[in-house]
Amino acid sequence: MSLDIVPESGAAGPPRGRSTPREQTPDVWSAPASEPGVGAVVTVPHTWAAASVELRGLTHRRGRGAWRLTAPGGADRAVTAPDAAAPDAAVPVSLVGTGELRRWHRRVSGGIAATDQLLILVTLLGLHLLGVLPSGIGEASLSAGVLVVWGLLLAVARTRNPRRLGTGVRELGRVLTASGAVLGLTAVLGLVLPQAALRPWALAAIPAGVVLLLVGRLVWRRTLRRRRDSGEGVRRALIIGERGKVGHLADHLRRLGPDSGFLPVRLMVKEPRDELDAPPGSVAVEARASREQIIAQARDAVTRDAVDTVILTGADQLTPQALRELGWALAALDVTLVTAPSLSEVSASRLHTTSVDGVPLVQVDYPQLSGAAAALKRAFDIAFSLAALLGLLPLLVGVAVLVRRDSPGPALFSQTRVGLRHARFRMLKFRSMVTDAEARREELLGSSEGNAVMFKLRHDPRVTKVGAVIRRLSIDELPQFLNVLRGEMSVVGPRPPLVSEVENYAESDERRLLVKPGITGLWQVGGRSDLSWEESVRLDLYYVENWSLTGDIGIVLRTLRAVVRGAGAY
Repeated sequence: MSLDIVPESGAAGPPRGRSTPREQTPDVWSAPASEPGVGAVVTVPHTWAAASVELRGLTHRRGRGAWRLTAPGGADRAVTAPDAAAPDAAVPVSLVGTGELRRWHRRVSGGIAATDQLLILVTLLGLHLLGVLPSGIGEASLSAGVLVVWGLLLAVARTRNPRRLGTGVRELGRVLTASGAVLGLTAVLGLVLPQAALRPWALAAIPAGVVLLLVGRLVWRRTLRRRRDSGEGVRRALIIGERGKVGHLADHLRRLGPDSGFLPVRLMVKEPRDELDAPPGSVAVEARASREQIIAQARDAVTRDAVDTVILTGADQLTPQALRELGWALAALDVTLVTAPSLSEVSASRLHTTSVDGVPLVQVDYPQLSGAAAALKRAFDIAFSLAALLGLLPLLVGVAVLVRRDSPGPALFSQTRVGLRHARFRMLKFRSMVTDAEARREELLGSSEGNAVMFKLRHDPRVTKVGAVIRRLSIDELPQFLNVLRGEMSVVGPRPPLVSEVENYAESDERRLLVKPGITGLWQVGGRSDLSWEESVRLDLYYVENWSLTGDIGIVLRTLRAVVRGAGAY
C-alpha cells in the first residue's frame, strides 16, 4: 500500500483522492491518483515519538482481488489505494477481537469436519446401495471403521488448520495425504483379511471419497472467500516498523486481499531522524518507538479500530526482554503479536523455525533444483504430457486441420527460445499467425501493448481467424507437450523467453534460466500478457526459488480456470 503521510495540522495535504508526485516528496510514501472518495484519513498526533497513520472509517471493497480502503464522506487529506478499478459496493468490516476470531475459526473448522464426515458417509452408503460394496454385518462394520479412521486421519493431518483453510494447495495436499494413509491401512488389513473382500473399498470407495472431499473443500473455499470479503475471519492489524518495510508489507497484503487473512487498519512508521530531509508538509519521526509507545498505540487501536493483531516489521530494534514484555502486555489486551522477518518472496515450505536455549532461529532452505526433487518433477512432466497428448489427440488432429484450411502454411510453427542454462531449442506451437509474421514484426514494434521487453499486441493484425480462437483458449500451446517429452521444457515453469528478450535481461533476470521453461506457470495464471515486465519477472523468480510438486499441481488446476476466462491471452 502506498501512502502519503501528512501532519494533522500545518501544511495542507494533497486534495482528496489525489496524491503528491513521488519526485516532489522523496521522503514520504506516494500514492498514484485514484477516483475521488477512495482513501483513508491520515492523522499524525505530534505527541508520539513515531508517526501513526490511522485508516479511519475503514470499509473494504473488492477490486481486482484487492482490499479497497475507503473513508466514507471523503476527507481533506487522504491516502489512496493504488488500484483504480471500479469497485463493488462497500461492505463494513466486522469488528472481531482475537477471542472472537478463534471462535470463528473453530466454527469453520467444525463445519468442514462435519462436511468431511457427511461426504464420506454418503460415499459409503451410496456404494452399498448401488451394490458396489457388499452388504452384510461384516461389511457394514468395515465401512463404519473406514468412516471413523478417515475422519481421525484428516484431523491428525491438520487438514482443517485455520491458517491454511481456503487458500493455497497445502490444505488439499494434506487431504490427499490423509486419504492415502487410509488406503495404506486398507492394504495392511489385506494381510489379515482376504484381499478380494477389501478390493471394493480400495478401488471404489476411497477414490470416490477423495473426489467428494476435494469437491467439498473447493465449495468451502468459495464460501470462505465470500465471508472474508464481508470482513469475517480477517485479522485487523496495526503494522509497526520502518517506512519501507511497513509499506512493502501493507502493499503485499493489499494485493492478496482478504485471502491473506490480514487487513491493515493502522500503520505506525519510524525513520532515523538524521536521515530525514522531508519537505514542508511531511512528518519527521523518531528512529525508535519504545515498548510503552507501542503498547499505547495498540491500546488505542484496540479501542478505536478493533485491532486484534500487532505486526512488527522491525522486531530486531527491540531487545529480547522488551519484545517479551511487549508480548505479555499485548496478551493482556487480547492482541496477537506477529513479527515479520526481513524475508521476501520465500514460501513457507522453505522456512523452518528452531529454538536454541530460548532463542528462536529461522532457517531458510535453498531451493531444490537438482537431485531427487528434479527427478520427481521430470517424472511428473513425462506422465502428465503423455496423458495430455493421448487424451487430447482428437482435438490436436482437428485443430491441425482447421489451421491448414484457414490460411496457407503448415499447421505447426516453431521458434527459437532459450531454456535451461541458456540452451536454445525450437519451441512448437500451432500456427496462429500468417506465415510472414516474423518479417512483419519489425513494422509493429512501435505499437506493442506488452512491456518493455516482451512484444505483445492486443489486436495483432498478423493473427488468423482460427489463430485468435486457439490463442484465447491457449490451444496453440498444446504441441509444447512434445517439447516436454524431449526434455526441453517442463509442464510448469517460467515463461520460455525469446533470444532477443534474454539479450535485454538484467543480472537478476538470469535466474529464470535456472529451471526449464514451462507450458504454464505463475505468469499464466497471474494475467499472462497483461502483466508488466517487473511483475512477470517477480512471479518467475518466485517460482524458481520456491517450486514444489504440490505447487505445480496447483498451478495446473489454476491454469484451467485462467484458460476458461481467457484474460490476458492475445
